[in-house]
Amino acid sequence: MRNISKNMLKKNNRNRSFSSSTMTTIKLLPKDLLVEIVASVASHSSIDLHNVKKSCKVLLDAGKDNYVHRRISLDKILFIQWRRSPTADKLSLFLKRCKDNQNAKSLYREGLQECLGNGNIEEGLKSLDMTAKEGHKKVKYVYGMILLCSSA
Repeated sequence: MRNISKNMLKKNNRNRSFSSSTMTTIKLLPKDLLVEIVASVASHSSIDLHNVKKSCKVLLDAGKDNYVHRRISLDKILFIQWRRSPTADKLSLFLKRCKDNQNAKSLYREGLQECLGNGNIEEGLKSLDMTAKEGHKKVKYVYGMILLCSSA
């Protein structure tokens, strides 16, 4: 019984030293590199971004950078929120920050909502135009169709 507990202590001590050396290594990386890594994760999944930000304070700080909000994927976030709740308010602030940082998906959503939902075609077209200029094929198509239909 004693041998087992000594072995367990050795394993626990190894794990502690590993995690502290990992943190030291992450802290040594330049902030620009950390922001780029977190932005790359964010461009694939907002859920993965959330998990990365929970992993350590250094990555949490990198995840707060405006560049990350410009590149974050909004695929898993519903286009229309059906209920008002504290979560919906946080989501609204999050989407506003994405829009303020010229996130293409956010601008696309806003453009569609303004053109088709609110009837404010000029504002919607501005948002769609900014996104189309970044080279998004789907947005270019939708933007072109709205221009064709509105000019007729």
